[in-house]
Amino acid sequence: MTVSKDRLAKMREIAKKRQFGLRVVLEELENRLNISAICRTCDAVGVQFLHVVHRGVRPIVLDKRVSAGSYQWLKVIQHPTIEDCLKELKEMGFRIYCTHVDQTAKDFTEVDYIGKVAIVFGNEAHGVSEGARKLADERIVIPQVGFVNSLNVAAAVAVILYEAFKQRRKAGLYENPELSEEEQEELVQMWLHREKAALSL
Repeated sequence: MTVSKDRLAKMREIAKKRQFGLRVVLEELENRLNISAICRTCDAVGVQFLHVVHRGVRPIVLDKRVSAGSYQWLKVIQHPTIEDCLKELKEMGFRIYCTHVDQTAKDFTEVDYIGKVAIVFGNEAHGVSEGARKLADERIVIPQVGFVNSLNVAAAVAVILYEAFKQRRKAGLYENPELSEEEQEELVQMWLHREKAALSL
């Protein structure tokens, strides 16, 4: 398959805006529609690295209609435990924000998303684990005034990531590439390979 110049140019332009310093961590999510919608939101705001903890390392099952093919554009990194995941991110210099409803949690709009930040979202029924809460630098919450005290996890990811997007865009992080030219080209080559593989199915 020959890739058009326009298609290649679009991939390279998108690669420039990919965010090394903004990560999403999914802990034990079960619903494939939620995971699919989250992949789509990650791609939309330039999140390239999605960290997944799911009962050891298991293949991720998606709904292709909901994800709209966004999964193929992401780098999904799977971890055996949440402790392994968050300790690895901390060693890389990331601050850990954990979504959790309690009195210590800060309004999600009142924390800084401009540096290296990883945001942890937990299981649909139980939320984030105690292990994740202990390792978090901040607990964050989306304020609500209705009868329920939490959003669907895919909706919560979208709300918080767009706050991060707003802050990071204002800081110029989408105009000044975080990835080196070599890393950008590696992404483009990965995307080309995956696109060719998808079209050949």
